[in-house]
Amino acid sequence: MAEKKRLRFNRKWTIAGLLVLTVCTTAAFAKGSLEVDEQGDEVMATINGVPVTVPEFNKSVQMNKSRIMNYFHEKYSAEQTTSFWTTSFAGEIPLEILKKTVLNESVNIKVRQMDAKEHGVLKDISYLGFLHQLEQENERRTKAVASHQVIYGPVQYNEEAYFEYIMTNATTAVKQKLDEKLKPGEQTLKSFYDVHKKELYLHQGDVKVLSISASYLDSKQQIDLGKKEQVRKRMEEAAAKLAAGTTFAETAKAYSDQGTEQELAFQLGITRQNSRSPVAGAAAQMKPGDTSGIIDENGRLYLLKCIAKTEPGAAYQTFAEIKEQVHKDYIDNKYEEIIQNKLSEADIQVNEKQYDAWDFNQNQ
Repeated sequence: MAEKKRLRFNRKWTIAGLLVLTVCTTAAFAKGSLEVDEQGDEVMATINGVPVTVPEFNKSVQMNKSRIMNYFHEKYSAEQTTSFWTTSFAGEIPLEILKKTVLNESVNIKVRQMDAKEHGVLKDISYLGFLHQLEQENERRTKAVASHQVIYGPVQYNEEAYFEYIMTNATTAVKQKLDEKLKPGEQTLKSFYDVHKKELYLHQGDVKVLSISASYLDSKQQIDLGKKEQVRKRMEEAAAKLAAGTTFAETAKAYSDQGTEQELAFQLGITRQNSRSPVAGAAAQMKPGDTSGIIDENGRLYLLKCIAKTEPGAAYQTFAEIKEQVHKDYIDNKYEEIIQNKLSEADIQVNEKQYDAWDFNQNQ
């Protein structure tokens, strides 16, 4: 007799904390009635009788393969060898982790599709139906291009991109319906904000600076080395004026291209982006009242004065400032609660024979 696995899902999970599949007995797959779906594809699992086919499972494998490889590389310094997928690393086998991850994700996606179908957003949630839609969409786009019509997005979708497009639109539509149904008022949103502000609404941090700057590019926006030397001397004079007590505004009037000081603001939570900008990087290191040295960026030399700074996590974004984001987060949260409830209540059956026999090399 084949076996049945019940899966329970958490919204946030890590590979290290992959859910254990609880095994109980059933005769569902023993009779072979669910081994092949109505389109002729082999079935990996069913959710309330709705099949997750092997092709759908394989598609999710492609989407998760790199993530599993990175996990083992970071945790165990594992290299991609011919035996990688079947090697045990402290009891963790990449192939088994991949299969469990993909099974969980495949079931999760199918439940979301089923929910979208219940709301009338998706009509056909079978894999064959998806491929048919993809073919029709690409044919439409080919004809549109041939007729010199404007199209948005790629000329032709691949499976992965079109699936993401379909699911993003479907999820958005379901959430819109949910929003119309719930119609959360300000008090409801404020309560949600209060409960989740430590989790979601800590200030990412920012810094505000005043700048004095001058360009050393020529009329063709090319670097002029002679002009650059002249501009540097100007900025050195400006720095000396500031050190002597001249106000930033007065100094900017005399030395800045714009004839006045400019206010710039940078978020501190985007370290990688700031690291690409010498001005942003310098500003991030300053404290209110600090004046910078001369900074070179994109054909201009800068002097900065920090006028305000909020360190990351030092304050909360106010409800008034982010009310629209709170509204979106509230609906997102309600949607996820619904999905998690459906997952916890779903009758999920795994084709043990198919699942155990699945092999990476034979299916890729």
